[in-house]
Amino acid sequence: MGRRLSLLLLLLYWAQASAKPPTPLLWEVSDEDNSIYLLGSFHMLKAEDYPLADPVNKAFDEAGKVYFEVSPDELNDVARVQSLMKTGMIAGDGTLEQSLHPETWQRLQSYCEANGLPLDTFRTMKPWLAALTIASLETVKAGYLPDLGLDRHYMEMAAIAHKETAGLESLSQQFSVFDRMEAKEQELFLNQTLKDMRDPRQLHELHRHWRNGDADGLLQLLRQDTVNEIPEFYRRLNSERNRAWLPQIAAFLKENREGSALVVVGSLHLLGAEGLIELLRRQGFRTVQVQ
Repeated sequence: MGRRLSLLLLLLYWAQASAKPPTPLLWEVSDEDNSIYLLGSFHMLKAEDYPLADPVNKAFDEAGKVYFEVSPDELNDVARVQSLMKTGMIAGDGTLEQSLHPETWQRLQSYCEANGLPLDTFRTMKPWLAALTIASLETVKAGYLPDLGLDRHYMEMAAIAHKETAGLESLSQQFSVFDRMEAKEQELFLNQTLKDMRDPRQLHELHRHWRNGDADGLLQLLRQDTVNEIPEFYRRLNSERNRAWLPQIAAFLKENREGSALVVVGSLHLLGAEGLIELLRRQGFRTVQVQ
């Protein structure tokens, strides 16, 4: 029995040690003089997703500065985050139930009952915050943790390496993308989240495509619901922000600096006709996916 257990542990160790490290979505973007790297993040990951493949770590090592959607300093400002979270709460005496159709409220009640959650958790949330909260809870339940997300990982690595960091937008700008949603869009977003989170298989499939650097597979899954059901929200969430970030990223290539730069953003921002990679290519920059 002892020998069999030792052999099993050895096999498990060998399988873990020999598993192919993830090579997520990484592009090198260059002009005649400089180059930068753009890395697609998965905001919640598992311990077994580390270490990453050598090209990804090399891009970080070469970077003189690391950019994220929001700067680490702002994300780590607890008072600032708590203040902005209030934008997701219903003002006055209003309730989430009053904001929703009875069918949607019943779906939320059923979700809470099935998962042992007090309904009061959501009672004064706006629908968009309720949707984000449910998505986060279900992603953690499926085994993915925010503290292990790729952006969080490189924020910590940058702090250890004393690399300069910055954000492409403010936290208030990020929150406003959701808070600008019309009431109908918010309810659609909540309904879609309640539907999608019933089955974690799509999340695992997204994770698999991300690990393999499969841009086409990832884009198809990420877009199939949001674009069709809430197109204006998708435009604000993705396309508008990409175009706001584009001049900043193009400027990085014109800066005279020591080392390259690494830009870490959600994977969807890099993909498709309105993704940053295609937008940079149209501006004449050379873009190559690093395998």
